Amino acid sequence: QKFEQEKYSLQREIELKNRMLESLSFECDSLKQQQNMQLDKQKEHLARVYGQEIGDLKNKLENLKAELDETRLSEKQLRHKVDHQKEIIAAKSEELHMMSERVHETMSSEMLNLQIELTELESVKANVEEKLNELQYSKEQLELINSNLRNQLERLQGEKEEREKEVVSYSNALEKAREANQELQVQLDHAVQRSLDPTSKGNSLFAEVQ
Repeated sequence: QKFEQEKYSLQREIELKNRMLESLSFECDSLKQQQNMQLDKQKEHLARVYGQEIGDLKNKLENLKAELDETRLSEKQLRHKVDHQKEIIAAKSEELHMMSERVHETMSSEMLNLQIELTELESVKANVEEKLNELQYSKEQLELINSNLRNQLERLQGEKEEREKEVVSYSNALEKAREANQELQVQLDHAVQRSLDPTSKGNSLFAEVQ
């Protein structure tokens, strides 16, 4: 009768442990699912943020390239205008030189008209030089804008590299968390197997009863 009581007590203890193991296994599975869901959400969030930042950086780069192209085109147009004005000035200067020689050859009423025209041309030349100075100032401003755009482009590229490093760091952290979950699962499986093995603690209890 004592043996039956010990046997019944042992069976009750085994059933209680089985229930505890089932509860522990359920809690571990639930915790594992929660951790996996959190990891997936974090990975999805990081991927979305990274994609958005990369898209923003690409848009900024495209805009900067477009602005640089426009600036270069404006600079080219200004240089063309400057060259054209120089050609006009050279032609007028040559014309004035020829007219001056003619004036020396023939002293007539035409000389007065030439002097008047010369005065007008000198005024035009002064206006052209003023425009050239303005064009030179515009050119320097464009060069400054180009320099600022290049600096901004380099800064954006540096920010892009930093974002990529952060994404790599987050990915490594997620991988370590997965490895830790795998190790916990292995330990849990070993604990369940030891608890369910009837030859471990059960045999020792039967030996004490005998």
